Amino acid sequence: MPLVKIALLNYLLILLLIALTIFISSDLTFILPLLAFILIESAFRLKERKYPLFIAIASTLCFSFFVFNMIALYSFLLMIAITVCCFFLHQYLSQVEMKTTLYEQLLSQFRKIKRDSVEQEELVRSEERTKIARDMHDSVGHKLTSLLMQLEMLSIENQTHNLIELKQLARESLEETRFAVRQLKSTETTGLQSVILLIRKLEMESHLHIRFTIEKGVLSIPISNEQSVVLYRVLQECLTNAMKHSQSKEVEVTLTVDSLHHILFEVKNKLVSDLPLVKGFGLTNMEGRLQEIHGQLRVLRDGKNFIVRGSFPLKR
Repeated sequence: MPLVKIALLNYLLILLLIALTIFISSDLTFILPLLAFILIESAFRLKERKYPLFIAIASTLCFSFFVFNMIALYSFLLMIAITVCCFFLHQYLSQVEMKTTLYEQLLSQFRKIKRDSVEQEELVRSEERTKIARDMHDSVGHKLTSLLMQLEMLSIENQTHNLIELKQLARESLEETRFAVRQLKSTETTGLQSVILLIRKLEMESHLHIRFTIEKGVLSIPISNEQSVVLYRVLQECLTNAMKHSQSKEVEVTLTVDSLHHILFEVKNKLVSDLPLVKGFGLTNMEGRLQEIHGQLRVLRDGKNFIVRGSFPLKR
């Protein structure tokens, strides 16, 4: 049990207690396995700069026991061998920790670059759509309008059936062109489609396997921008919790709608820990977000599954 906050001081106090046992016992054979255990445990807990100092102090203590004939030569050599092995173990653990930290930094940088790439691609597409829409409006739309005006003038002078058909064709072509321009300018995905698109991007960045279950007709339900943002943030927090607290990379997300026109969602993932459920900041924040749009949130455990269920009414 830690006596002080600094780990090195804890192990030094343990060495001091071991050294004091020479005054209360003449048989010191139990000291060797105790020292070996302390050396191995400290290899996992002490940092790179502190461990060599602790190794040196422990080795000095063993050497003192040997000099004063408290332990035999073979016991001293055994402790030296254990000390050398523990030193190399600590070096290996330090390299693993360094590589893990480097991997997390590279992964975070990769996710950032990927997000920037997606945003840049969307920006290029938006600019291209805007350019095409402007060209269609300025060129094709203007020419069709001029053609329609000339056909109108000809139809006034000469009331023929062919001119009336040409005028109707030009008018329909102009309406179709305007519709195409409006579609090109509309680059924002709204509703549940935008939520699913954002979740899919999060899935690629976090290396999660998200299994969506969407009932028929859910995607066509109109929800407001505020509800879309809340739903995305809640699902994002659920997936973040799954990455932190679950060893499984599989998450189940279900979206449905009930007869009362409430959007229902459920996020389920495997839970390894048997600790009781405690509402932290993330869950409390999700609950607050849903309450802002008159929704509800439930958190429960079903066997080895951690389940988050929520609902909110549609705005009419």
